[in-house]
Amino acid sequence: MMLINILHQTVPLISRIDLGSDELISDKSQYIHMDKEIVQVILEKELSVKNPLLIEGFPGIGLVGNIASQYIVNELKMTYLGAMSSRYFPPLAVLLGGVVNMPVRIYEDAGKGIVVLTADIPVHPLASYEIGREIVSWAESINVREMVCLAGITVMDDQHRVFGAVSKSDLLDKIRDKVEIFDMGTITGITGSIMNECRMKNLSAVCLLGETASPEPDPRAAIAAIETLNKIYDLGVSTAKLTEQADEIEVQMAQLAQQMKAVTPEEQQSQMPKEFPMYG
Repeated sequence: MMLINILHQTVPLISRIDLGSDELISDKSQYIHMDKEIVQVILEKELSVKNPLLIEGFPGIGLVGNIASQYIVNELKMTYLGAMSSRYFPPLAVLLGGVVNMPVRIYEDAGKGIVVLTADIPVHPLASYEIGREIVSWAESINVREMVCLAGITVMDDQHRVFGAVSKSDLLDKIRDKVEIFDMGTITGITGSIMNECRMKNLSAVCLLGETASPEPDPRAAIAAIETLNKIYDLGVSTAKLTEQADEIEVQMAQLAQQMKAVTPEEQQSQMPKEFPMYG
C-alpha cells in the first residue's frame, strides 16, 4: 500500500482540526535545534504560556494518545504554534483540508495554560530513547511545570478504566483518587522513554493509560483519558462530541491502522540511522 493512500485516511481522524495557519513555516519561524539535530522544533509563533502544562499524545495502543490529544486541540480551538521534525520520523505528511502539514504539531491554549504536542505518526522503538530525550529537553526549555503523557494499555477487560503512573512519588497523591494506580508493569515506546527521561531529570510527569480490550483504535478509551485529565487538572474539555462520533471514528481508525500495517519495513528503515538495525 502506498503512503499516499494512508494520508487520505488521516483527514477524518477527529475532523477539521484548526491549524490556525495555512503556512507551516514562515520567514519569521523560530528554529530550535536540539542535540545532534535529532529533533527540530519549528515555531511560527512564540509560546505565550509561561510554565505550561504540556500534554503529549503519540499513536500507540488503541491510538489513545493520538485520538485524545487531537480531540483536545479541536475542542478547545487551540492556537497552532508550529511543529517538530526529525529524520527518524516515518516518511509521511498529513493532509488537512487539502493542505500538507507536519505530522507532529504543537498547539497552545493561553487561557488554560496548556501546550499540546500531538502526533499522527508512530516512533520507531529504537528511536524512542533519543526522540523522548529531545522532547523532554524541549519541555525544559519552555519551563513546563508538568508533563502529561496520554497512552493506552491493553487489558483483558472492557471497563475503560484509566491507569496512572508518575515520575515522582510525591505526585501519587495527586492522582490516587482519580485513576487506578499502575502498581507494577511496563510502559513501552515513546511514552515510556519520555517518562524515564522525566524521572532522570526530576521533571514532574503523569502518565494516563486508557484501558482498551484490544490493540485496535479505541476512542472510548480516549474519552476516559480526557475525562480523567479533566478531573486532575480541571481543564473542562467536553467529551460530548467525541462520544457521538465514537462509532464513526472506530471505523475510520481501524481502516487507518490496517493501512499502516501495510507500510513496508524498508520504508520505515529508510528514515533510520545506520546504527539502527532492520525491524519488522
